[in-house]
Amino acid sequence: MCFHNLPIDFDDAGRPTLREGGWDAAAEPDVEAPPEPPPGRELTEYHERPVTRVAGALEFFARVDLGEGRVHDPRTSAMVFRGYEMVLQGRDPRDAMDISSRVCGVCGGVHSTTSSMALDMAMPVVPPPLGVIARNIAQAAELVYDHVLHLCLLAGPDYAASLVEKVEPRVWRRAMAESAPHRDVHGFATIADIMRGLEPLTGSMYLE
Repeated sequence: MCFHNLPIDFDDAGRPTLREGGWDAAAEPDVEAPPEPPPGRELTEYHERPVTRVAGALEFFARVDLGEGRVHDPRTSAMVFRGYEMVLQGRDPRDAMDISSRVCGVCGGVHSTTSSMALDMAMPVVPPPLGVIARNIAQAAELVYDHVLHLCLLAGPDYAASLVEKVEPRVWRRAMAESAPHRDVHGFATIADIMRGLEPLTGSMYLE
């Protein structure tokens, strides 16, 4: 995880603590700048907003060198202010774990876990080992849930066979001829078979 913009330090065991004095922009490491294109290369600007299948509606921007297959100056920003921090003001701090988890229908567990870890640092308290294990198991379950939701509802339908065959027949022809990596694990012989499995309501992966 990246905490470059948060006043958090980690010790050698990975335990987080709030940094004394808060956040100091001058103390943060410089983020590596994207490579500049060679002189004379033409860049195509790619600007996508809003990305509505991401809770919070993200905005993406990049300059792309199509000839070299290289992305320059990629940026993203969240366009929607949710404001649940305002809801939390004046409440029992422990309410944060329940309230923040309702903000997003996709990754509520992440918000709840993060709130719990923030309370650990703010109190400050150290959870017992079994408590940490329980929290980690819940977070792992959330990760599995997120993958299934993303695959079958948020992104998978865009790669479903019926859609790609109609709008990108060239891609579909290639998918039918392309062997699927790790076929011995998942059982799909070609990329097209995977795309058939992603078919909403009828595909084998969707139904599973």
